Amino acid sequence: MTLKKQDSKKANRKESSYTYRLLKTWAEINLGAVRFNIKNIQKKLGKDIDLMAIVKCNAYGHGAIEVSRQALDLGVKALGVSSLYEGIELRDVFKDVPIIVLSSGMSGQAEEFIEYNLSPVVCSWEMTNALADAARKRGTRANVHIKVDTGMGRIGVWHERADEFIRQVYKMPDIEIEGVCSHFATSDEQNLDFARKQFDWFNRCLEKIKDLPIRFKHISNTGAIFNLPEAHLNMVRPGLSIYGVSPSEYVKGAEKLRPALSLKTKIAFLKSIPKGRTLSYARTYKTKKQMKVATLPVGYGDGYPLSLSNKGYVLIRGKKAQILGAVTMDQIMVDVTGIKDVKTEDVAVLIGKQGNEEITATEVARIAGTVPYEIFTSINKRVQRIYSGRD
Repeated sequence: MTLKKQDSKKANRKESSYTYRLLKTWAEINLGAVRFNIKNIQKKLGKDIDLMAIVKCNAYGHGAIEVSRQALDLGVKALGVSSLYEGIELRDVFKDVPIIVLSSGMSGQAEEFIEYNLSPVVCSWEMTNALADAARKRGTRANVHIKVDTGMGRIGVWHERADEFIRQVYKMPDIEIEGVCSHFATSDEQNLDFARKQFDWFNRCLEKIKDLPIRFKHISNTGAIFNLPEAHLNMVRPGLSIYGVSPSEYVKGAEKLRPALSLKTKIAFLKSIPKGRTLSYARTYKTKKQMKVATLPVGYGDGYPLSLSNKGYVLIRGKKAQILGAVTMDQIMVDVTGIKDVKTEDVAVLIGKQGNEEITATEVARIAGTVPYEIFTSINKRVQRIYSGRD
C-alpha cells in the first residue's frame, strides 16, 4: 500500500469518527443490502420484464438519490415517486431516466411536468388537457401513464370504461401514453381472491387496447411480485422489498431480503432512580424498585413513535432495554438496571442488530400498532443518514 493510500484511509477514518461524534441519533443505510434486494427481485422476473424502483418519500426514508443511483446501476428502467416536487429533486440529478409520478397530478402543475420531463399518472380530462396545452407551447409531447382503478378506489378511471378514455387520449397529438397501470389492494394478504379479480379486470382493459403501441403495463407491487407472478406483465414496481422488508408474513420468499436501515442513538445521561418515582409526561410509569435509567436523545421529533411509550425497547450492549414512560419529542428513558458496565455514549440500537439480538422494523411496527412503511417514512431529516456499501 502506498503512503498516499494509507494517508487517505487515515483521513477517512478520522472524518468518520468526527461525523459520529457530532451525531446524537442517526440512520445507517447499507447500500450493499439495497443492491442485494434489487438483484433478488430481478431474479424473479422474466428477461423482458422491467423494474420501476419506488423511491417516493425519500426512498422510504433511506435516501432517494443514493438508492436511485444503486438501482439505475443495476439496470432499473424507471424511478417512481409520489409528487412533482420529488420528481424535480431526482431530475436535477438524473437527466434522462424515466421518472413516473404515481399520485394524481394537478392541472396547475402541468408546465412543470413538461419542463422537467416527468411522467405523471393521469385519469382526468382536466389534467390531460392541461398537459397537452403545456406540451404544445413547448413544441413537445407529454409522457403519461394512465391509471386504471380496479378496486383500490383512490385515483384512476374505473376499469369498466378505462379503454374508452385511453383511446381518446391516444388520439391527442400532444400526449404520448408511455404506460397503463393499476394498483393492488390486497396482494400481500393470505387470501388473494380479490387481487386475482383486480388482475382479471386490468387484463380485460388491456385486451381491449392491445392494438395500441403502449410501452409499459404495470400493476405489481412488492406483494404481487412474490405472490402473483402471472401479474408481472412487462414492468413491476417494488417498494418495501428494495429496502429489505416484507409487507406481511404472507409474502413468501421476501424473508430472504436484507434489511438496509439501522436506527441508532447514544446514551446521553444515566441516573439511579429510587422506588416509587414517576417518569415522563403524564407520569405513566412508576418505579417498582430502585432502577438504573438511561436517557436517550431520540423521540417523536425524530419520527420515533409516541405509541412505543411503555411498550417498546432498544438494544444496549446487546441486551434489551425497556422504554419507561412516555416517548417525548426529543428524549426517551430506558431501563438499564440489568445491563452491566453501561456508560454514557454507549450506542443504543432502535432498529437493527447488536450482538445476538435484533429489532426489526416489522417488530417496531407491530409494537407501535402500525406498519413498517410508516416506521421508515417517519424518520425525518434531522436524523442524519450514514451510507455504507457503495459499489
